[in-house]
Amino acid sequence: MKVPLDLLGIALIVVVIVEFSADLSPGWESALGAVNWFIYVAFALNFLVQFALAPFKGRYLRRNWLAAISVLLPALRALRVLRAVRAAARSLRLVRVLTATNRGTRSLNYMLRGHQFGRVLGLTVAVIAVGAAVLAYFETGGGQLGTGYGEALWWATAFVTTLGSDFQPGTVEGRIVATLLVVWGLGVFGFLTGAVASYFVGQDAAGGDVAGVTGEEIRDLRQEVAELKAMLGEALATRRAEGGEERRT
Repeated sequence: MKVPLDLLGIALIVVVIVEFSADLSPGWESALGAVNWFIYVAFALNFLVQFALAPFKGRYLRRNWLAAISVLLPALRALRVLRAVRAAARSLRLVRVLTATNRGTRSLNYMLRGHQFGRVLGLTVAVIAVGAAVLAYFETGGGQLGTGYGEALWWATAFVTTLGSDFQPGTVEGRIVATLLVVWGLGVFGFLTGAVASYFVGQDAAGGDVAGVTGEEIRDLRQEVAELKAMLGEALATRRAEGGEERRT
C-alpha cells in the first residue's frame, strides 16, 4: 500500500491548498469534502493496522504522533458544540493543515528519493504553496494581505527566501505559519550553500590533478607501465634461473 498511500498524500496537499485558498461553490465544496474524507479513511485504516501490528505500541506512537493527531482530529471536530472546542476551531484547522502537510511531504520525499536537489526543490514548492493557502485563509481581512492567493504566494515566497517584507501576520495562526516558513527557508538555503561549496571543492580537486591531460598522454603512460611490467617479469625470471643453477652447482 506504500505507493497508493504516497499518491493520496500528494493529493492531500492539493486538497488543502484548494480548500484554504479557493472560494468554492456548494457543489465543489461537497465534492472536495468527499475526497477529503476518503483520504482520511485510507490513512486512518493504515494507521490503525500498523498500530495493531506494532510490537511496541508506545514506541510506535512516539514515532508517529502527528499521524495519531490527524486520526483524532475528526473526533475533535465532532465536539465543536462545546464552547471551548468551538473557540479553538481555527487552531484545530491549522493543526489539520500541519498534519496533512507532514503526510504529503513525506510521500513526496519518498517518491523523489535518489534526486537530492529535485527533492528539496519539490518539497520547497509544496511548503510554499500550502503556506500561502493558510496565510490567505487566516489573514483575510487583515488589511495587509488582501484576499488573493497570488499575493499570499508572494508573501510565503518572501518568508522562505528570507528576503524580508513589511507584511506582519496579524493572527496567531499566521505568525506560526510565517515562523515555520522562515525556519524551512533557513534549512533549504543551508543545504544549497553546502551543495554549491561541495561542487566547487570537487571541481578544484579534479582540476588540480588531471587538468591538461589528454587521451594520448594517458595511452602513453599505460604503454610505459606495460613495458615496465614486462621488464620486471624478465628480470625476475632471469634471477630465478640463476638461483637454480647455483643450487645445482
